Amino acid sequence: MNIQQIQLSDIDSLTELQPPDWKEDIKPHFIFYFNSSFCEPIKITTEDKIVGVGTTYKHRDTVWLAHIIVHPEFRRRGIGKMITNALVKSVDRRKYKTIYLIATELGYPVYLKSGFEPEGEYVHFEFEPGSKKPDASTLIIPYDEKYKTEIFELDKVITGEFREVILNGSIKNSFIILKNGKVSGVYFPPLGDGLIIADDSDSAIELMKFRLQSENDAIFPSENKTAFEFYSGINAKFIKTSRRMRLGKKRIRHPENLYNRIGGQLG
Repeated sequence: MNIQQIQLSDIDSLTELQPPDWKEDIKPHFIFYFNSSFCEPIKITTEDKIVGVGTTYKHRDTVWLAHIIVHPEFRRRGIGKMITNALVKSVDRRKYKTIYLIATELGYPVYLKSGFEPEGEYVHFEFEPGSKKPDASTLIIPYDEKYKTEIFELDKVITGEFREVILNGSIKNSFIILKNGKVSGVYFPPLGDGLIIADDSDSAIELMKFRLQSENDAIFPSENKTAFEFYSGINAKFIKTSRRMRLGKKRIRHPENLYNRIGGQLG
C-alpha cells in the first residue's frame, strides 16, 4: 500500500468511499482541502485503487484531522490506523501542540490505538418534518467590519484555538447580536453546519431561533445545557452523540458556549 498526496484527478474516484449515512458529498470537501495551503489531504492506494483518505487542517497552533475514510471493501485491515498515523506523523508537533478529531463509532477504537483520548461529546438533534419552529429573532444584525476583532477573540476564548483563517472566509456573511454595545454572539451560516458561539444564553437562544428558519438540525457539545434544553423544549428529536478526541496538549475551552459546531472536520 502507498501513501501519497491527493490530486485533483483523484476526486471523482472518491465517490466509492462516500459513507452512505453522511449527508454531504465528500468530493467538494477534498477539492477545498487540495486548494488550501493549510490542509494536506492524503490517499492510500493499492493496485492503483484508492482505499483510504484523510487530511490535516491547520490553525495557528492546533491541527484537526478530517474526513478519515476507508473504502467499505477494505475495512478491518488496519487502513484507518495507517491513515491516522500518517497524518499525525506529518504534523510538526513543536509548532502544533494539539491535534483534534471527531470520531465515528467505527473510528473511535482506531483513534484510541493511535493515542487519542476522549475530550467530550457532541449531541445531534433533528426536527421532524412539519414541526413548528420558534419565530425568528428581531435582535440579529448583519456583520459589520468593526466587530471583526471581537468576533475572533470570542471564538478564541470559547474554543481555545486561533481559527482566524477559517472564520475569515465566512465572516462577511455572518450575523451578530450585541449586548451593551459589544458582540455577545455570532452565527456563521455558510461555515459548515452553521457555527454559533455566544457568551450568554439569552443571545445564544436568539441566534438558535434565527438559524432554525433555514435549518432542520443542530449539533453542539453535550456540556451545553442551554442548547439541550432549548431543542428539547421545542420538540426537536435527539438522534445520537459523537465523540471529540485529542492528542497532545489539553487547552482551556468553554464548550458550554458553543451552540452549533462547524462540522466533524473542525469541531
